Amino acid sequence: MSGPIPDDLLRWVEVDVEALTDNARLIASLVRPARVMAMVKSNGYGHGLAIAARAALDGGATWLGVYTPQEALALRGAGFEARILVLGWSPPSVHRALVDAGVDVSVFDPEAVRSLAEAAGAAGTAARVHVKIDTGLHRLGVLPEALESMAAVLRAAGGDLEVAGLFTHFADAGVDAAFTDEQHARFLEAVEVLRPVAREALLHTSGSASVIAHPSTHHDLVRCGIALYGYPPVPAPAPLRLGMHVFARVVQLRTVAAGETVGYGRTWRAETPRRIATVAIGYGQGLPRALSSRGHMAIRGRRCPIAGIVSMDQVTLDVTDHDGVSVGDAAMFIGERDGVRIGADDVGDLTGTLPHEILCGIAEGIPRLPRPAAAALP
Repeated sequence: MSGPIPDDLLRWVEVDVEALTDNARLIASLVRPARVMAMVKSNGYGHGLAIAARAALDGGATWLGVYTPQEALALRGAGFEARILVLGWSPPSVHRALVDAGVDVSVFDPEAVRSLAEAAGAAGTAARVHVKIDTGLHRLGVLPEALESMAAVLRAAGGDLEVAGLFTHFADAGVDAAFTDEQHARFLEAVEVLRPVAREALLHTSGSASVIAHPSTHHDLVRCGIALYGYPPVPAPAPLRLGMHVFARVVQLRTVAAGETVGYGRTWRAETPRRIATVAIGYGQGLPRALSSRGHMAIRGRRCPIAGIVSMDQVTLDVTDHDGVSVGDAAMFIGERDGVRIGADDVGDLTGTLPHEILCGIAEGIPRLPRPAAAALP
């Protein structure tokens, strides 16, 4: 899509593709000679699966990381030929489809290894697997005491299976350097156990925080998520740009008299006559209800406070001090425009969560449009 946003579109996400590409390019320069796996799980952290994948690859990423088999197969169906790794659990029922599509699969138990080897034998090609090692996060992975038995199962799979990677996931790389070092040491010990059955395997441990804060953990490949989208969890050596900008239209304006209330529960009361703008976005689209009477949206370069309870599909703003607001105007929930920045990190700070949750919470039904398409917006 190019040109201005259609007048009948009530909500939209502008994705700054150039920003995502530039972010990927910067990250690739930081970790070279290691390669970059762009994490595009959860609909590309809300930016759109294919949009985020293409931007990252254009910026120098050579791998794509997803959580579900369905995400991997969707990328293959969209024509992406880069290496793809499923980092979550893949049910045996999809193993043959993943092998046929040339998708790398994470394994952390003998049952998955045997099932993938069987699927590969039927397909007449080797399955590519990455063994996840649990070094302390305790979500998924082979525990250290089970490494010898896992090695035996991998060896028994023979030519039906290629161990393409060995990896782990740090629990607190942005804060707890000592525990990160401890996890890294455990990982290296585990690698020694598995090397006889994984001689060519790539090593990867680093997410966004350790990409920046722990260069010694880069190894062959890094898995970059939230930093790619403009929100480094620790200070980056160069600025990263926001990829997502979320807008909704002002659909009505009214003046409420002093003493009148606005919204469910009558929690917000006008102390003087106030001008109220109703905007077509609410918690059903990802604007947290926790922002009720405490967050802001921006209209034409001015922050406007949220007045009252956030509804499922709409929110009310106090625009009394902003004379330029009209029906049809674009109100920004998160992003940067006209000199105003309201980041997903700012919203997360207000609501007690991470920018990841805010970005991923933007409803998939809202159109994702390339940022240049919005150049003619009022």
